[in-house]
Amino acid sequence: MLKVLLLLPGLLCAAPEWSVWRGPASEGNYDHETTWKHDWLPTGPKTLWQTKVHTGYSGIAVSEGRAYTIGNSEGEDLIQCLNIDTGKIIWNEKYPQDLVPKYNPGGPNAPPIIEGKWLYTLSKQGLVSCLDKASGKPKWRNDLATTAMAPMPTWGFASCPVLVGERLFLNVNESGVALDKETGKLLWNSPPSPCGYAAAVPFTCRDRDAAAIFGHKSMHVVSQASGKVLWQVDWPTKYGENSADPLIIDNKLYLSSWWGQGAALFDPNKDSTKPIWTNKEFQNHIQPPVLFEGHLYGFDGPVHKKKIKGFLRCVNFATGKTVWSKPDLKGSLILSNGKLLILSNDGSIIAAKAQSEEYQELARHSGLGRRTWSPPVLHQGRLYVRDADGTATCLDLR
Repeated sequence: MLKVLLLLPGLLCAAPEWSVWRGPASEGNYDHETTWKHDWLPTGPKTLWQTKVHTGYSGIAVSEGRAYTIGNSEGEDLIQCLNIDTGKIIWNEKYPQDLVPKYNPGGPNAPPIIEGKWLYTLSKQGLVSCLDKASGKPKWRNDLATTAMAPMPTWGFASCPVLVGERLFLNVNESGVALDKETGKLLWNSPPSPCGYAAAVPFTCRDRDAAAIFGHKSMHVVSQASGKVLWQVDWPTKYGENSADPLIIDNKLYLSSWWGQGAALFDPNKDSTKPIWTNKEFQNHIQPPVLFEGHLYGFDGPVHKKKIKGFLRCVNFATGKTVWSKPDLKGSLILSNGKLLILSNDGSIIAAKAQSEEYQELARHSGLGRRTWSPPVLHQGRLYVRDADGTATCLDLR
């Protein structure tokens, strides 16, 4: 049986009360969410609230009756805490930060994450913060542009922070950095260099605790303890745009990028960098696919290019062969109990069956904003989405 590696230790038994980037095991699977339904009214699922959260692509994290996201307004980033029943702002924490628009509205890219009472964030220009999630009071901050000598990549830092034990991992510099989660102190660094945009992915490689860091020009598998490179494969793309998180499946490493690269599967436990398979028509631009019953479901094509056609594709994981394609669809998706919840890049939420026979749509609702590039978050039967122009929406799917 194919198995996606559970990435976050301690989450094997049950889902945590707080939401985790791409689900409890960080692989896009929300099978613990059993109360949501797709038999929506013609007007769509009930909208509980919509709130202005300012410009940016940061996703949403949820914990103990509160939702958190980040936006930019008038030269400042705002880390915002919202009531999940009303959408009203409970607190916000501000700090100076440039909007940095570049072929898009700009604003923060990385979603916040939560562990226990602490909220962790990464700004577009490299400021890492740890805050008390109840009050917004900062515990520590670390400006990686200074402490790690990290140059900002073309579209700004974008990787979701990832916690494993006492370490906080970030895709910064050539092959990542690690911070002490309690103090923010830099534990190890890699050579100063533009980085990729994907989150670090913890896993076991060569019997060692490792992390996959999708860099600007290469995929690096590094030691969690020291940052030493254990395995590496060249993966050059235009502008270094390696954005979709790698996947670890049955101890194999899956990679995909746009700009003609496509997808490939590797075994980083071997010295060889020869791919097990490749698929040039499965170019995941920003979000990675999900795995269900031996098949990958994900998007081919750039989310921002209207003139370039996009596809939702089903790919056989064992062979890398495309099984079916649904044209004119791109965005992000998550998996829950044999169904895909798709958030298209133009603000439609779609429920579809995760099946290898054919694409089968179950429900669709439009009007959730423009440039909806961050994946939706499903938490306790509610779906949280946001768009780059600064509108956060909470839908009740129960």
